[in-house]
Amino acid sequence: MAALNILVYSGPGIGLNAHAYLVRTLRQFLSHRYAVITVGPETLRKEPWESKAVILVVPGGRDMPYVTEMKGEVNRRIKEWVKRGGKYLGFCAGGYYGSGRVVFQPGTPMEVNGDRELALFKGTCLGCSYPGYDYKSDDGARAVEVEVDRSKFSVPDTFWKDDPTGLRVYYNGGGYFLTSDFTGDQPEDTDVSVLARYPSDVTDPYDRSKQVVNAPAIISCKVGKGIAVLSGVHPEYAWDFLAPSSYSKPHNRNLISLLRHNDAYRRRLLGAIFTHMKLVIDPEALVDDLEQQQQATRSSSVTPTFFVPARMTDVAEIYNTVHALNSVATTKGDTSVVGVADVVLRDLAEDIHIVTAATGSGQRRVPSDYQYAVLKPEQAPEVTSAYASTTVDGKDHSRKHSMLVLCAPDTIPDTSETPRFDMQLALKHLRDAKAHTVGSWLMYSDTTWSTQTFLEKNEKLLSLLPDGTINVATRQLTGRGRGRNTWISPLGCLQFTTLIRHPNLKQAPVVMMQYLMSLAIVEAIKALPGYGGLPLRLKWPNDIYALHTPVGDSDESSDASGPTFVKIGGILVSSSFKNDEFTLLFGSGINVANRLPTTSINSLIREYNNFHGTGLLCITPERALALFTAKFEEFYRQFLVNGFEPFLKLYYKNWLHTDQLVTLADRSYERAKVVGLSTTDGQLQVRSLSSPGTVYNLQPDGNSFDVLQGLISRKVL
Repeated sequence: MAALNILVYSGPGIGLNAHAYLVRTLRQFLSHRYAVITVGPETLRKEPWESKAVILVVPGGRDMPYVTEMKGEVNRRIKEWVKRGGKYLGFCAGGYYGSGRVVFQPGTPMEVNGDRELALFKGTCLGCSYPGYDYKSDDGARAVEVEVDRSKFSVPDTFWKDDPTGLRVYYNGGGYFLTSDFTGDQPEDTDVSVLARYPSDVTDPYDRSKQVVNAPAIISCKVGKGIAVLSGVHPEYAWDFLAPSSYSKPHNRNLISLLRHNDAYRRRLLGAIFTHMKLVIDPEALVDDLEQQQQATRSSSVTPTFFVPARMTDVAEIYNTVHALNSVATTKGDTSVVGVADVVLRDLAEDIHIVTAATGSGQRRVPSDYQYAVLKPEQAPEVTSAYASTTVDGKDHSRKHSMLVLCAPDTIPDTSETPRFDMQLALKHLRDAKAHTVGSWLMYSDTTWSTQTFLEKNEKLLSLLPDGTINVATRQLTGRGRGRNTWISPLGCLQFTTLIRHPNLKQAPVVMMQYLMSLAIVEAIKALPGYGGLPLRLKWPNDIYALHTPVGDSDESSDASGPTFVKIGGILVSSSFKNDEFTLLFGSGINVANRLPTTSINSLIREYNNFHGTGLLCITPERALALFTAKFEEFYRQFLVNGFEPFLKLYYKNWLHTDQLVTLADRSYERAKVVGLSTTDGQLQVRSLSSPGTVYNLQPDGNSFDVLQGLISRKVL
């Protein structure tokens, strides 16, 4: 299966703003297809990240701490991975770090001069290209005009539209690369090409009186089967990331206006760089229309969460829930913008602004200027590094702001306000499904950090939500998978978290609930008349796979000889226990309508129709949500009484592992055969081939199962 993780380095030395701006830009261009994940040096040193990573991106900051943290084993693994076909992208300090030698501010107190182990570019990066750099301020920043060599990119001429070859990008402290074509050294290094050059106002760091002409600003290096792109400038910085008060020097007081004027050119340059590295970009990131640009920017920012009862039978419960949410809030919100009265629940992870939806037809349920004031686009993405401070300019940026909009039946948003998910249609399907508890309340946001994290980390809010509440989002900025994995959020993927309060019953062990949920999702589709032949399967412990034939532009390996099993969904479970009751959050991500990056339920339906000559209808995410929740409640009611035993035959019918031969990595690669699943503790049971009387029981949360390789190994935390 294709590697889909974009790893962004986060450790000592990173610039906090540089890291946040980089993550936001990567998500804007690439999160439709890839998972953007921050990783520290310990992850790169100890965890098996290589097989799932498509690129490693190192942001600006300070090169010397990178040297300290990644010396030895980390550098060796990165370099070997790139040689095998990996990709490295370094901006500013990341560009210095990827070079064979760094010379920085020679003859000054800031001087750095030394060889680098990684050396993806074998030559020297010499800087700063311009004088005035200051570690503690943006005084050295400027908007420099780089000259782009379009002939070096693998995009058609029409891609550039009418862009000038010279365009302004952000610069602050980067160097230039002493390539052989620049220095005149022979023989010329044909593995290195210059993608863009600085203007002629660069000066020699050894002697600032000397001008340097045609200095390489961005270079591309072939490294074995892989590629490294190193940049001394910051095309990942957008003008609207920046604070005008930071730029008051003669050489940068017009920086923001220059970058704004060149923004479309900058985005096309960045898109061309990603394409050059064989990454698939989101076309929405390249739009020229100002309104569309703003929409693309907003897609990287969180939106309000609408909260509405799916059924109106229990008026008392609805009143009690709304009253409890309002009464628990601790402070008044900021009403100075448009006079919207809200209250703020200061929960453990976020400040949740609770507001009642506006009434009346044809109007927004939340005024857009109020929404903008609370959910500012500049809220920084999560910085997961333990080393990165969350205090910038004396302000604590660790807390996020979110908005919970309480909706009555006559204030449910229509598709003009939630264009990517029809809430009214979803509510109709939920009511028609007639599930009593699961799906009784619906939460929806177009864009959120994570449906799972929003509920799990805000315990006050969670304690007030009715049993069976579902939290749905079209797009997650930091969607979560099992362990430290993330979940990609392409349009068409149904992503939701289900709240279940489960009694502590011996006959219904909580550990089996994850199997019940994954089985319910598969059977919800296959139980529909005519859909039973769809090749949906279960992978232990809680992934959903499909038998799929790769097509021409899929992300899968081009040497695939025929149909193969690919992942199209997964379940993440988190739990807490209090007063003899479990509070369970089932995070589910199911590819319903997105053909890429693997396949989807609707793609399987179309393939099935083409092969069998049938006319099965595709399924909307709104209908799929109701099917999944209704089937889970049907199964759950039986499970409470009889446990998992009655479902075992159906589970085996759908799983991938009947009599599968596996290798146990933690038992000296002993060979074994899968014999079944324990219905009391969820452990996978395998029988040793060399000692048939020996049966091993494998914990679902302690092991990783590579189904295609037949390899079971202990998960690295």
